[in-house]
Amino acid sequence: MADSGGERTKTRDVDDLLADVDDITVDDGDATTGSSTGTADRVDNRERASRGTDQGGSRLRDRAGQLFSLRTFVVALALTAVGMALGGFVPLVGGVLGFVGVFVATFVLGAAGDRSQYLEAGIASAAVAGGWSLFGNLTLVAVGAGLPLLVVNAGIGLLAGLVGHYFGRDLRDGLTREI
Repeated sequence: MADSGGERTKTRDVDDLLADVDDITVDDGDATTGSSTGTADRVDNRERASRGTDQGGSRLRDRAGQLFSLRTFVVALALTAVGMALGGFVPLVGGVLGFVGVFVATFVLGAAGDRSQYLEAGIASAAVAGGWSLFGNLTLVAVGAGLPLLVVNAGIGLLAGLVGHYFGRDLRDGLTREI
């Protein structure tokens, strides 16, 4: 059972952290010193962030940052590319093992991640599988017959990535849940 007091503390900590990030990234117009807003403004920003009434585009940036993280996407892209390449080295079954490598890579990402990263894992795995198919069948793609193969491989990569990420998150949840 979740501790509501602990949840409130985590929320306040996150709100304070977001207010600090806003303080660092907001320019008060003083180009000579490059300093951020004053201490009173920081306290006011924290209060507004904790109430959820912050004005401007910072809430939109925060929400967009919650939906998609470029850093996580780049890590997922690198992991899935390595997984696809390592699986693809095995002769005769390299195509299938490449998707197993994508599954394992996104499994690791899900098990190690601290938040839900399905969007990043899905896009990265579909892009890697589609790119692998594109370069592996360049002749078919050039003739025009390779597009269905590319779409099918990207779809299989997307499925492998999302399922791997799901099982990784499930393992992490099972290991970190109180009994």
